[in-house]
Amino acid sequence: MTRFLISFLMVLATMTVLTGQTASDALRFSYLSPVGTARAAGVGGAMGALGADFTTLSTNPAGIGGFWKSEFMFSGALLRVNTKSTLESNPTSEELASQFNVSNIGIVFANQPRRGQWKSVGFGFGLNRMANYTQEFFFSGETDGTIVDRFAGLAFGLTPNELDDFEAGLAFETGAIFDLEEDGLYETDFIGEENEVFRKQQLSKATGYSNEMVISFGGNYQDKLLLGATVGIPFILFESERIYEEEDEADVVPAFNRLGFEEFLRIEGSGVNFKLGAIAKINSRFRVGAAFHTPTLLNMTDRYSTSLEYSFRQGGTDESFSSLSPEGEFEYSLTTPWRAIGSAAVVLGRRGFISGDLEYVDYSAAKFDLTKNSDNTDDRIYQDQLNNEIDESYRGAVNIRVGGELVWEMLRLRAGLQLLGSPFKSDNTTQEIISFGGGVRGNKVFLDLAVQYNSEKERYLPYLIENAPVQSVENKINRTQLLATVGFKL
Repeated sequence: MTRFLISFLMVLATMTVLTGQTASDALRFSYLSPVGTARAAGVGGAMGALGADFTTLSTNPAGIGGFWKSEFMFSGALLRVNTKSTLESNPTSEELASQFNVSNIGIVFANQPRRGQWKSVGFGFGLNRMANYTQEFFFSGETDGTIVDRFAGLAFGLTPNELDDFEAGLAFETGAIFDLEEDGLYETDFIGEENEVFRKQQLSKATGYSNEMVISFGGNYQDKLLLGATVGIPFILFESERIYEEEDEADVVPAFNRLGFEEFLRIEGSGVNFKLGAIAKINSRFRVGAAFHTPTLLNMTDRYSTSLEYSFRQGGTDESFSSLSPEGEFEYSLTTPWRAIGSAAVVLGRRGFISGDLEYVDYSAAKFDLTKNSDNTDDRIYQDQLNNEIDESYRGAVNIRVGGELVWEMLRLRAGLQLLGSPFKSDNTTQEIISFGGGVRGNKVFLDLAVQYNSEKERYLPYLIENAPVQSVENKINRTQLLATVGFKL
């Protein structure tokens, strides 16, 4: 249950705030794995042809037509992310991040009209969690190469007054780069020492989520056709803090002692989308469903800052300087892709069900609008380059979700599997998420529990630079999520 992300795009989102928005930002906020209730999680999210679960309001809103009684439910989740990081051939470091969150809270008002063809109608309002961004990792080891070469490359051809405020400008102010000839060719303490090996390390912490508030309406027509619609209002928060350090403990680079570069990024956003769905009861046992999600239009705000500390030896004396960037802020829009979902289920009478969902999403359809509040020509040029990169790097992917539930009186046992297709054109692997669960269903109260697990591998680059050594880190990530839902039939 692993996948190796050969492309570094997915993990470069917070590589440097100077580069602003990246293709990996578009992927992060498009790559969803709805959690919702413990019941839905227990069957791998495969509820699209069944309904009567609040999670379906974010997947197939026709599910609201499956409610015969009004319900209120609340779901909590404990997420644990274990990351083992290896810098090239250096020993592995291991970090654990955990988070408690509300994966679902909602209420459905169901009514059964006494006359007419509609057997039930329902209105639902609440929140479903669509993605978690929590992760923490640390790597350390001795390699060649230095981030200072990146700073010098960014400064190439510019005067000191033209340097950016977040990387090259800080490097010049602290003495990490300097222009002795005043010709725009910046020198460093590492010239002539390119093959020397010294310590690199970094601590990276990320938190955040994508939550969707749903407002849904639907009904059951003649107990044969369920129809529904949802207005989805996503709320996004992503926060990253990274501390990168280089240190020459063995004094292999005579003029260099130590470097520390810190980056902080906070992304907030909200938007809107629409979902339409239908479920048809072919007979007493077999059901099929279909849903379509419009693209989501997100209004985003990035806030970011950096700091740099550089220590070196000059004339036999150790010197150290530090510099702090201003607080940066940028507003823009992001449109994430549309989705189409087909579903089927076999109902085993009072013994349970087996169900499956097939979802298609074209990740290459994501698009940035960086000129929403800007007439800057450079922003428009970068916008076109970025959208072209998304189109060339990503593709459409198929996600498969299958699961089942066994019923014995009041008890329920569940299992599920998700196979999520890779969004990268250069990668044909899938991510697997397995889940198990159970529950107790009474006339007035129900309690459900579930556990989800998946593992994956990714390649991470702390910084990017052309024609020079970079640090290549392999992260092995194990995610375990425990969920509990308590609900009341009103």
